[in-house]
Amino acid sequence: MSILIRKKTALRAILIILLITIFLFSPFCAFIRSCAVMLPYSCYHKRNSVLYKNQIKFSISGGLHTKKRDWYPFTVYFNDDEGLSAYLGEPVEFTVLYNFGHFQHLKGASSYYNPNSPYYSSIYGGYILKPYDKNRKFGFQEDGTLNLEELAKIPEFDQKYLLLTSIGCPPEDKVFHVEIISTEYDLEYAGYKGWARVDLEIRTNSPVHEYRGFNQGYLQFGKPMGLFHYKESFPVIDLKGRAYARYFDEFQSTIVLYVMAPSREVVNEADQEILSDTEINKIIN
Repeated sequence: MSILIRKKTALRAILIILLITIFLFSPFCAFIRSCAVMLPYSCYHKRNSVLYKNQIKFSISGGLHTKKRDWYPFTVYFNDDEGLSAYLGEPVEFTVLYNFGHFQHLKGASSYYNPNSPYYSSIYGGYILKPYDKNRKFGFQEDGTLNLEELAKIPEFDQKYLLLTSIGCPPEDKVFHVEIISTEYDLEYAGYKGWARVDLEIRTNSPVHEYRGFNQGYLQFGKPMGLFHYKESFPVIDLKGRAYARYFDEFQSTIVLYVMAPSREVVNEADQEILSDTEINKIIN
């Protein structure tokens, strides 16, 4: 009897090891791994963000909000006060909300990597930036118009020093340039009047690259190794972009909603179906 029990115990142990191995290394489990890592990671950053400290609700829907498979199921929060403060040369509180292309389960990676997907290199989300100087309206001139050069530093920092760094793009290869196509003011959006909207042409690096070793970004996007055909790693490509910006006196903060994608169709889709439903308000206890 004891031999039989030992055999059953050994079989259970082998089965558990096999299941753990499949979970850790199988491409079919990449999406589950990503969600298992990113959900608590996002919650941690949210609780340490400018939002939590100042009792601000800033919520942007994820892919579960739409009727088709397009985006990652939930929006991720990330807080980097120190990083952006060092980049800007002034102390600020800074939180990013972001989402990216849905996972393609057979490939074990996000469509963010896939040049054949409408959601290739696509990101949407929001920024909230609160300067320590209470009289500072970041990204805006004294007459209320946009300071576009200053405002562009936020997505530049995000793309070059957060996203591309997370997937191993060499510092010397990073590119981020924007060209303003049009600017509109006094728009009503996401429940508030007074937004400014900017349409952009963006030139930056694609996330496609040769796998050479682990990078932290693979925990959320999956690994790119062997998935798609490409001639070079992190090639520079052209994308379409749109941003809405508004200074909120009640929060003493600048809030930006943004999307970038290969086509205006995807930009318009994310704008109308997701970003326009963003919730922004003061939490009253």
